[in-house]
Amino acid sequence: MLNWDSSKKCEIHNTNFLFMPDGEETGESYCPICWRDAETKKLSESFSRQILDADRAKKHNTLVKKSIIQDNTIKFATFDKFQPTNAEEKRNKEHAMNLARRYCDGDVFNTWIQSAETGVGKSHLAMSIIKSVNQFGNQETSCLFIDVARVMELIKGSFNNDESIYTEEYFTTLCGEVDLLVLDDLGAETGDIYSNKRASEYTSNVLRSIFNARQDKSTIVTTNLSGKRLTGYVDDKGTNHAGMYDKKMISRAMVNIESIVFKESVDKRPSKVGF
Repeated sequence: MLNWDSSKKCEIHNTNFLFMPDGEETGESYCPICWRDAETKKLSESFSRQILDADRAKKHNTLVKKSIIQDNTIKFATFDKFQPTNAEEKRNKEHAMNLARRYCDGDVFNTWIQSAETGVGKSHLAMSIIKSVNQFGNQETSCLFIDVARVMELIKGSFNNDESIYTEEYFTTLCGEVDLLVLDDLGAETGDIYSNKRASEYTSNVLRSIFNARQDKSTIVTTNLSGKRLTGYVDDKGTNHAGMYDKKMISRAMVNIESIVFKESVDKRPSKVGF
């Protein structure tokens, strides 16, 4: 039973204390207003922690729940599973691990992973980096891995499907918001990267919107396109060849970059073709 303790008065609220028993003969006296305020504060702090924990969990799970990955084997890629077969691959793995540490430390920069040959491990290293950051970096860092060609397919598929969530706005917003983004296999969305085809104006616009939104964030890009194909060049005959993408997009994407380049490595993906 609660009883007022008239022998004590709160100096803050000028009210008598309330005796709150915790046994038959024992208990303590409190100012009821102070007690109420303290309990309210504890509840508020507990609720705030729950919201913060839920937000952290949501960001942490972005990589698993919202990534768009074309090759499912990439989901299992880690640094441990990347087995170098030559000195170049060893250097590139070590460089990628150093970049992952920098991302974990909060450094903001872009990384381009390039090779003319397919299947050398570009996507593997990109996934290894982003997994490391998701696991060992700041708990509030959100990570996302998307296959550029598949994303463009999904966006175009939403044009005639009102129920699809995969709209241009969905992807540009999602890609613009995450802290670390992998754009995998840039150039594949155009078809044959070895032809002189250019990305469509629509594709360039989508990618430009993403890069514009990421000027203060880190992005990792993997591609089989050479620097010349990306930016354009003039050949020995003086003929001007336009780059694959809009110049403004490329200028945005190539600010403050680190690069990992494969020149000597060959396709590691197993082939069952007997000829």
